[in-house]
Amino acid sequence: MSKLKLWTRQDERVLKDIETRGFYRVKQEHIIEKFDSCSDVYLHVYRWYARAASAVVPKPEGVEFPVWASVDKEFSLGVIEGQVVLELEVDSADVIIMDSAKWDYILNYWYIPKDSEDARSYDEKLETYGIRNKTLMYMNNFYPLLKREVEKSWERLFDHDIRLSDINQATLWEIRPEWITNITRAE
Repeated sequence: MSKLKLWTRQDERVLKDIETRGFYRVKQEHIIEKFDSCSDVYLHVYRWYARAASAVVPKPEGVEFPVWASVDKEFSLGVIEGQVVLELEVDSADVIIMDSAKWDYILNYWYIPKDSEDARSYDEKLETYGIRNKTLMYMNNFYPLLKREVEKSWERLFDHDIRLSDINQATLWEIRPEWITNITRAE
């Protein structure tokens, strides 16, 4: 099985969790703490992702949400006070790699097009409804069919033949101590 090198910036308390429990897993309270009043916006798409991604790489018992990581050190988040950057070496079978731009579309509650023609067609459809803000269209209850169409398009996140960018990111369900090859702390 091939190994992947990943980088993830985490709160330094994660190291204590790994030491005492033997692993780190993202819990809902971590997301609420991090995103505060915006946490509901993130939790909605994180819940969708957790359900959909578990069909790609099965979730271990007790896991709620994924750990996000960079597949390229150049695009990894730098270390800041109170945080650590963990360099990991993980079996590729435990990792989901995705196009970062497609994930950004999901974070914005946007439709992921199959190609440029599909994008044009979808934009024309929104125009006929008089919709100018794709995010607000999703967040209100006036367009349930369009909302379902958006959610269905999110499944394209896992289709590597559909690309919106050349930058990838990764998720894994947990961090295990044997995967950590380096820890960078703020100086």
